[in-house]
Amino acid sequence: MKKWLSSSAAIIMAGALLVGCSSEKSSSGGEAKAKSGEATVLKLGHVWPESEIHAKAAEEFAKEVEEKSAGKLKIEIFGDGTLGDDKDLLEGLKVGTADIWAGGAGVLSSASETANIFTVPFMFENQDHFNKVFDGEVGKDISDKILEESQYKVLSYWTRGARWLTVNKEVKTPEDLKGLKVRVPDSPMFVKSFEQLGASPTPMAFGEVFTSMQQGVIDGQENPLSLIYNSKFNEVVDYLVKTEHVREPIAVVISGSKFDSLSPELQKVLEDAANGEGKTFAADEVEKGDSTYLKGLEEAGMKVVEPDLGAFQKKLDGFIEKEFPGITEFYEKVRAAK
Repeated sequence: MKKWLSSSAAIIMAGALLVGCSSEKSSSGGEAKAKSGEATVLKLGHVWPESEIHAKAAEEFAKEVEEKSAGKLKIEIFGDGTLGDDKDLLEGLKVGTADIWAGGAGVLSSASETANIFTVPFMFENQDHFNKVFDGEVGKDISDKILEESQYKVLSYWTRGARWLTVNKEVKTPEDLKGLKVRVPDSPMFVKSFEQLGASPTPMAFGEVFTSMQQGVIDGQENPLSLIYNSKFNEVVDYLVKTEHVREPIAVVISGSKFDSLSPELQKVLEDAANGEGKTFAADEVEKGDSTYLKGLEEAGMKVVEPDLGAFQKKLDGFIEKEFPGITEFYEKVRAAK
């Protein structure tokens, strides 16, 4: 009897050891995947429809990641707001509902004071100035500070295109904005800057903008030409004002902890691909598209207005120092990088 009990105990102990080893292996998911040869899959979320330029750029990015990693790393794309809006997606990076988010960089300002820099009006002279900043040391310094403040790591900045104003009256100077209800994103930078310019900024969901202009609830809005054209805003307002007041990049973002969980090899693949084919595609398509969209809007009957940009810029003198003193240093670096 004792011999039988001893044998049974040995079997139970051996089984427990096997279960323990199995649990230990499964708890280190990355190690288990590496040993089994299973690919690491990252979920990328964005809010654009498939036809949008940056949705296609995300597909190019995903393709390059898989190629450069020889299939060890894959990006699964969830577009058109499938995983939530931009703010949901950004927050989701920390709880695991998404791994990578691509969207307007200004959304990061909900988690980082430094990210307010992305939507400062009249900060860039032109697209070349924008490129020098976000492809250079200043852009890297901004990203490092955002990581420190928020634990969000920016993998790359993609071109989005300058924002223009569409309104129901001709606007050439800030005085012409007086009393106009202009829809802006729900962002302190947009709201406060348009207040200083003399308008009545009205934050609202983008999906409500067309109807609100049509019904006269608001007098206008501002966005890049591609969005103005594809949203058919020419049907509800007559004037297209070439303010080009904000050049906000698209940010490709991952949480710092998720990035750190990848091997150095896969980290390099991810960063290289984020600054590779997708980024080039976005820049090329935005540049080509801007002239096409402008022509299309003019042909649809919109009147293009060349405003007095100097007057707008003068109206915002001292704005950053007064309203957003925490980003003054970066603002000066950006201005000096032209």
